[in-house]
Amino acid sequence: MRTSIDARASLSSASPRSARLGGTCLALGGVAFFAGGVIHPQPTIQGTKVETLYDMFVQPMWYPSHALLLASFALFATAVLLLRKRGDLGPRMARLVNVVSVLFVVGALSMAVHLFDALGAESIADGQPALVHEVAKWNETIFSTLWGSGIVALAVAGGLTRTLGNRITMPLGVLGGVAWCLAAATVAFIDRFDPLFPVAGSLIPVWAIAVGAMWAVRRPDPQPAAVP
Repeated sequence: MRTSIDARASLSSASPRSARLGGTCLALGGVAFFAGGVIHPQPTIQGTKVETLYDMFVQPMWYPSHALLLASFALFATAVLLLRKRGDLGPRMARLVNVVSVLFVVGALSMAVHLFDALGAESIADGQPALVHEVAKWNETIFSTLWGSGIVALAVAGGLTRTLGNRITMPLGVLGGVAWCLAAATVAFIDRFDPLFPVAGSLIPVWAIAVGAMWAVRRPDPQPAAVP
C-alpha cells in the first residue's frame, strides 16, 4: 500500500516538471529555428547549385546560422523524447511520437553534419561537384525532408487529439511542415520552391512556440490509482 502511494506521488510530482521542460524545449526550439533562418546566408551570385553552395559556405553567417538550427533541431528532439513520457497520448499517438522521435534525433545529427559541411568548401571552389556537395545534397533532400514530415505528423495528430496543440494551431504546423518538405526536397535540384523556406521559417516557429507554451502550462491528467 505504501509503495503504491509513493509511486503515485512520484508520478504526480514528476509530470509537471516534465511538462514544463518539454514545452519549454519545444518553444525554445521554435525561437532558435526562426533566428537561424533569419540569418541564414543567401547566395550572392547566380550560378549552378555547386557554385551557390560554395558561395554560402564561405559567408561568415554560415556557422552562426547553422549552429542555431542545430540547437533548434536538438531542442525539438529533446521535446519529443519528453513527450513520450506523457501518459495521456493513447496507443496510436504514442506510436507516432516514437517514430517522430527517431526522425527528430536523426534530423539533429544530419544538421550537425550540415553545419560542418562548410569545412570542405575549398573542394568545390572550382564549381565542380565533390563529396561535400553530394553529402549536402542528399542530407538536405532526405533527412531534412523527413524532419519536416515529422512536424506535419505531430501537428495533425497532436491537434486532432489535443495532446499537442489543438485544431487552431494545427494548420500552422501543417503548412509550415509541408512548405519545409517541398523546399528541402527540391532545393538541390531546382529553385522553384526555394521561397517556401521563409514560409516554413515563420510558420514552424509560431506553431512550436504556441504549442510549447500550451504544453508547459497544461495541467497533467490525473494518474490512475494503483491497486494496493
